[in-house]
Amino acid sequence: MSRPKTRRPPVALLAVTVAGALAMAGPTAAKTLRIGAQADAGTMDPHAQNIQTTISVLSMMYEALVTRDKSLAKAPQLATGWEILGPNEWRFTLRPDVKFHDGAAFGADDVAMSIARAQSETSQFKGFVSNIAETRIVDDLTIDIVTKEPDPVLLDKLGYLFIMDKDWADANNVRRPQDLKEKEETYSVLNANGTGPYVLKSREPDARTVLVRNADYWGALDGDIDEIVFQPISSDPTRIAALVSGQIDLVTAIPSQNVAGLEANPDIKLEVTDEFRTLFFAFDVGSESLQHGDAGGKNPFQDRRVRQAVNLALDSEAIVRTVMRGYATPTGQILAPGNVGYDRELDALSGYDPEAAKALLAEAGYPDGFAFTLDCPNNRYINDEQICRAAAAMLAQVGLDVSLNLMPRAVYFGERLWKRDSTMFLMGFNSPFFDGTYMAQTMVMTTDEESGEGIYNYSMNSDLELDAAIREARGTLDVEGRHRRLQAVYRSIKENVLYAPLHHQVLVYAMRPNVGVRIRPDNWLEIRWVTMD
Repeated sequence: MSRPKTRRPPVALLAVTVAGALAMAGPTAAKTLRIGAQADAGTMDPHAQNIQTTISVLSMMYEALVTRDKSLAKAPQLATGWEILGPNEWRFTLRPDVKFHDGAAFGADDVAMSIARAQSETSQFKGFVSNIAETRIVDDLTIDIVTKEPDPVLLDKLGYLFIMDKDWADANNVRRPQDLKEKEETYSVLNANGTGPYVLKSREPDARTVLVRNADYWGALDGDIDEIVFQPISSDPTRIAALVSGQIDLVTAIPSQNVAGLEANPDIKLEVTDEFRTLFFAFDVGSESLQHGDAGGKNPFQDRRVRQAVNLALDSEAIVRTVMRGYATPTGQILAPGNVGYDRELDALSGYDPEAAKALLAEAGYPDGFAFTLDCPNNRYINDEQICRAAAAMLAQVGLDVSLNLMPRAVYFGERLWKRDSTMFLMGFNSPFFDGTYMAQTMVMTTDEESGEGIYNYSMNSDLELDAAIREARGTLDVEGRHRRLQAVYRSIKENVLYAPLHHQVLVYAMRPNVGVRIRPDNWLEIRWVTMD
């Protein structure tokens, strides 16, 4: 498939150009970076919500032991180094002379508390730390982490574990993350106290979040931005108009239909890269009857033939061509290229074949189709509403009576998916470790609240043999061995049609000419790399 002319292949996984680094010396006027985003960060609590927008905003204030450098290799952050003491034991040396925003000293007790906090029942990050058996404080700047089993991606996981000040958490009664399921409000929802380059000045949920430069920040920044204003603007046309008019300096995740117009604007520049996010449809396979629909008291999606029929009824190439305007890559699997476990052979499309889909429905006992609700967000993924409208029309062509239920992301995740109250739904999954282990563990394994396994298994799938294969893969320290085992896992997922893959997303950022941004393929906006002339 031919690509639009703006489409550029990634270089070392990043399709970027670097606007010249700014000199930090000399008096200059205060610089404010105004960021327009599709949706707001969901909370200021660093261990409550595992959504990329929230993580990106929090990373401007909070830091982890481990980060990534511009080549995407793992690099020290609050830890200066680490060593493996044994198969299940790691020692981390912590960075000295680091202060939290309130002036408190950073140390090993903050790391230990943050790990324990992330293991709480209310944390969406417990899957990142579920394999940690204990932490041992050696001294103020040394901590040992003991895992239950060998963990080849422990460093990657710790890159997502932001460190909170223990004393601050105790003083404000937030030793436990907020409970998103119960819509709990705690002090950490609207307040923050990290070690990062920016300090929270004000927080107005769904309106604006203002951050100011941390004068005592220990690290280096590419730019000298004094203030950041993060504004959620849910309307795509309004967000684009704000950029063009100069009210906004940077817009992330540009809708594909707006790319050509922005490319022609001499006052706007674009950066493009392939994202590690794949979009697909998922099915409730755990309920004995449809939660939202009518199929004579049965749940047709428990039948592989029905899931395969849906897969054949969806023309992913047409969706990429018409809805995404070429800014996506059709796929036959749910894991994006660049991840450990990716298998190019699995990317072969099942093929658009509505007649075969009708035959499979008839064979499964539904010659006249059945009725069900398709749940979709309208402000989470690029063109999510348009994707779902196109898919509903395609499914209708094979006799399925689809009621499309569009809703804001907060309702979608909080009221539908998180509560396992959806019959068929759109999902987009990003691989945070550049490794297929995390997706398999959290989205495919049988749900276990205590361990965090299957935390995002909204389909309620349960396959004990597949669980065992995933456990074997995640415990394989050898990268090549883990790669082969994960390929087998994702082959099983495809063969059993647990999901109906659509496409790998492409990220397009648009900005004013004086702004320079490196796009990470996981859509993490790394503020340390942003510059303004």
